[in-house]
Amino acid sequence: MRANPKNLRQFLRVLEHRVVRPRLWRMVLEKRTERLSDDAFIRECGFNRGAEPFLDWFHSTVRFRFFFHPRNRKDFFLQLITSTQPYEVILAQAQDVLENRFATLGSGKVDLGPTINWHRDFKSGKEWPVRHLSVDEILDLGNPSDIKVPWELSRFHQVWWLGKAYWLTHREEYAEKFGALASEWMENNPIGKGPNWANAMEPAIRACNLIAGYYFFCEAKSLSPQFWLRFLKTLYAHGRFIENNLEVSWRNGNHYLSDVVGLTFLGMFFQHTTTGKRWLRFGVETLEEEMMEQVYPDGVNFEKSTAYHRFVLELFSTAAILCRTNTIRLSEDFMKRLEKMMEFVQAYTRPDGSIPLIGDADDGRLFRFSMEKEGEEEGEEINDHRHVLSIGAILFGRNDFKMTAGRFAQDSLWLFGGEGFERHQLLRGEPETLPSIEFSEGGFYIMRGENAHIMIDAGDLGMLGRGGHGHNDTLGFEFWANGEPLIVDSGTYVYTADPTARQEFRSTRSHNTVVIDNEEIAPFANLWTVVEDRTNPNVLVWTTSEYEDTLEAEQYGYERFSVVHRRRFGFQKKETALTITDTLTGTGEHHAESFLHFGPHVTLELRGNQIAVARNATGSYIIRATNGSLTILDTRFSRSYGIVEPNKTLRLAAKKQLPLVLTFEIRYDGPPQS
Repeated sequence: MRANPKNLRQFLRVLEHRVVRPRLWRMVLEKRTERLSDDAFIRECGFNRGAEPFLDWFHSTVRFRFFFHPRNRKDFFLQLITSTQPYEVILAQAQDVLENRFATLGSGKVDLGPTINWHRDFKSGKEWPVRHLSVDEILDLGNPSDIKVPWELSRFHQVWWLGKAYWLTHREEYAEKFGALASEWMENNPIGKGPNWANAMEPAIRACNLIAGYYFFCEAKSLSPQFWLRFLKTLYAHGRFIENNLEVSWRNGNHYLSDVVGLTFLGMFFQHTTTGKRWLRFGVETLEEEMMEQVYPDGVNFEKSTAYHRFVLELFSTAAILCRTNTIRLSEDFMKRLEKMMEFVQAYTRPDGSIPLIGDADDGRLFRFSMEKEGEEEGEEINDHRHVLSIGAILFGRNDFKMTAGRFAQDSLWLFGGEGFERHQLLRGEPETLPSIEFSEGGFYIMRGENAHIMIDAGDLGMLGRGGHGHNDTLGFEFWANGEPLIVDSGTYVYTADPTARQEFRSTRSHNTVVIDNEEIAPFANLWTVVEDRTNPNVLVWTTSEYEDTLEAEQYGYERFSVVHRRRFGFQKKETALTITDTLTGTGEHHAESFLHFGPHVTLELRGNQIAVARNATGSYIIRATNGSLTILDTRFSRSYGIVEPNKTLRLAAKKQLPLVLTFEIRYDGPPQS
């Protein structure tokens, strides 16, 4: 048998980037980077005089390479800042940073004390040592903790909250705080050692935010030349680390893409150096490659998660805008697929701006322009992706994106500046009713009615069979109706902080689909991948009209138990009625369970063993079932990472000889009764 040349090439790439280059980095290049003197760094940047003249020259050289620069700090721009976010909120969020008070991954606001411990998961108390760490040491599954907590703090999203306040008020305390945080971090996180250098993705995201910090504060009187020289050397070291620790794998995902985007930003920033030119060239070329590898032609990211789709879209779009700012042209194919990614966001966004929680959601962002929303406080709604449509409206001149976005988002302001606002204002048109739509290559089907939005997953589990950030949710769905989520995906909750919960939330029974003999659609290999994806979904019927949508598909994940699962969705739009028919064919007797997970604000009541009533703030729904008995279960729902709350689940169960047909009919029954 002849070896597949493509597989051989990828094997050699994995070997190079996962084994050879990281070892070379630790044995030789890390020490060289640590020992790089100020004078040597200045010479490497192409300058041969002292630190202060170098910094003046550097500033004049890179001044217009980012999305904004100190010259933008003028009345019109400042007015736009406060039009996208209230002045008081900007100052309140900056004050939280001044006092080391952060809300991180569902923690609520936590006071981290006078000095931040950058290596500690403050939720569990786990602290990682400052040395080279293995993957097992980082995950530490025997001692549940969450490495994402120190990672999130070290991504330096707080740059934006301080920077906005600094530009609005001219108060040096914000610049001083940025300098203090950056200095503390540099002092306590030597290059390549400790949890914040555990992979290349974290330095890549951190570098992008630190570069933003440079453009916010580079003219601050309170920050010394010594600080800036060390800061620039640290950024340069970030690039060297990323280049030698690229997260190449058999199927590259968002980690590798983050590495690439980080090198693109750093290459743009240091493009006056030979090394920077190499980073930039690699970054731009690889952006093109990964867009074609990681995104289907219909615009769906292959990791099969709405949250990760947003994250990957942010990576691609932000890098594309940076390239445009620097007159680097990306291909027409790249831009077309980027636009398709935004069309997918437009399709899965519901009328109230919320989204279905398909697949993993760790709430990761490249730039976090505001703190997470806490209760009634102003902040970013984690599950609102319309800000990327505001970007898309400007980037592609799409009025329909503007209408769905509903506003000029602060993301657009910081990426496009005042020019972006003017272009946004020129877009004209009336709101349109969005149709039901298929994304057949990505495996998603979206049904829309006047007061309803249904998203169905009829595709593979993710990452071309690896699973990754997809869940065991084949032929599952979410149903939003009359302004409220009615039937929901259970969410993600956490990763390593609770391995048992991690597997629970990604399991088949945590989704609105069918479980056979208490088995998984695809057995888990670890906390992220599956042993093998044998679901091979096949869509048999997809029709849509003014009055009714129909989807019929089957999946083969249970064929190893001699069962094939076929599911038919029939949606009557005027009645807001959804009928789900599950046909199980094969041999023998089997125990079948079909689940409906309800939103946390929905109450459930049984009326016999085949009828239930669901109620929320906007409606009552009659649910009729056939060929099994109904049970109400107490389950859990996670609307965002780190947060969990109780909800109710309806289970229809039967143990019979095949073939077996189970049905649910969910019908709107009018406003809730008082």
